[in-house]
Amino acid sequence: MSMVDQPTTRNDELRAEVRKSSLEEARPAMLPIRQALQAVAKNPGDEPKMQELFDRVQALGHNPILTRLPTIARVLAAFEQLLRQLVDRPDCLNQSVQRTLAQTVDLLCGLFDGDGREVDLITARALAVDDQQIALRSVMNALEKANLKSQALSDPGAAFSIAQEWQFDLIVLDIEMPGMTGVELCAKLRALPNYKKTPILFVTSAADFEHRAEVCRSGGNDLIAKPFLATELSLKALVLIVKSKAL
Repeated sequence: MSMVDQPTTRNDELRAEVRKSSLEEARPAMLPIRQALQAVAKNPGDEPKMQELFDRVQALGHNPILTRLPTIARVLAAFEQLLRQLVDRPDCLNQSVQRTLAQTVDLLCGLFDGDGREVDLITARALAVDDQQIALRSVMNALEKANLKSQALSDPGAAFSIAQEWQFDLIVLDIEMPGMTGVELCAKLRALPNYKKTPILFVTSAADFEHRAEVCRSGGNDLIAKPFLATELSLKALVLIVKSKAL
C-alpha cells in the first residue's frame, strides 16, 4: 500500500466505526416505534396511538446521532412529515398509507440492523409519467418535497426513449395513458438490462384487484391510489430508492 492510500483507508475505517457505533446507539429506538405502529394498525382511529407514533419518530429523528447517518435521517424526516399530517387528519389513514408506514418501519429496521450503508440521494433521479397534467404536477410536487431531482413527461413513448438515454433511480407511472399504458411501459422498461431492479411505482385511480395484479405481472413494485397525500408519495419514493440501493 502506498503512502497516498494509507490515509484514505484509515479514514474509511474511522467512518465505518462511527457508523457502526451510531447504529448501535440509535437502534433500540426502533422497537417502540414498531410497537407503536402495530398499535395504530390495530386501532386506526385511535388518535392518542397515532400521536405516540409521531412522538417516537420525531424523537428519533431529532437525535443528534442521526447527523452521522444522513440516509436514515432523510427517511425519518419524510416519515415525520407524513405522521404530522396524519395526527392532524386521522381520516387520511387509508390502506395505502398504512402500507407505506409499515414499509418505512421495515426499511428503517433493516438499515439499523445493517452496516449503515449510505445512499447518494443527492444525485438520485426520478421520472414521472402521466398524461393528465394536474396529476403530473401533483406527483412532481411530492417528488420535489422529497428533494429528488425529477423529470416529468406526459408521453409514455417519449418516457421510454429518455429512460434509455438517462438512468433514473425511480419511475412513477400512471396506468391508463393513450398510446401505451403504464403497465406496458413498465414491462418494456423491465426488459432493459439497467432497469431490471429500478423501483417502479404506479400512482393511479385504477386501484382495484385486477389492476394491482397487472402491476405485479408487469414488474411494478408498488401502487398508490389517487387522490394521494403528497407526504405519502414523498416518503414512498425515498423508501423505494433507499431499499433498492441499501438492502
